[in-house]
Amino acid sequence: MSSDYGEDLAWIHHAGFSDFAESAASWLRTVLPRGLIVDVGCGSGVLARELTRDGFEVLGIDPSPAMLDLARRTASAARFEPGSFATCAIPPCAAVTAIGEVLNYGRREDLPSFFRRAAHAQMLVFDVAERGSYPPHDERRIGGDDWSVIAIKDSDGARVTRHILTFRELDGETRRSEEVHTLELFDRGEILQLLRDAGFSARVRRSYGTHRLPQGHAVYLATRRAAC
Repeated sequence: MSSDYGEDLAWIHHAGFSDFAESAASWLRTVLPRGLIVDVGCGSGVLARELTRDGFEVLGIDPSPAMLDLARRTASAARFEPGSFATCAIPPCAAVTAIGEVLNYGRREDLPSFFRRAAHAQMLVFDVAERGSYPPHDERRIGGDDWSVIAIKDSDGARVTRHILTFRELDGETRRSEEVHTLELFDRGEILQLLRDAGFSARVRRSYGTHRLPQGHAVYLATRRAAC
């Protein structure tokens, strides 16, 4: 499944859609345990920036070189490494976060390994789009002063394919880029069972604090169960 986030889409995501990570950070800083936070799928580093400002130590991990370049400039107090949630090593830490449909960019069979690798942390917080959360077809355009995006989404209920066209003004010219992202949609009951199998107790929320997610999207707040 593609999760490219090339240079233009990464920049546009940072310039136009950082409010999601900023809003999530306002709540996360009140619930995360102190210590190292491993932010998987860290994107352009907005969450890392907000958490380090509040005194957290943050390691960000992302598969996109363009996102990592932005992240290192956005959150200079954090550390960043390349990697995806499906295969990355997770060092001993207080908590693991994966904000913004990060896990949907993998496969169902990637989840058990990720949950096991995160199981030494006190807390795991992530959000996912669940099955049936996207309509069969949707097309939207949004833009800023020097950029615009056309996102065409098609879903069969179990997966969603996003065709993303970006237009960015650079040196008086418009640069056009195109990416295709395929996301796996997950079943809530199955995720809760996989978390239990990995040693977590989990609660499901509709929001990060006051930032409510769209219908069919859920926030999972998982804490490590005490050993018997």
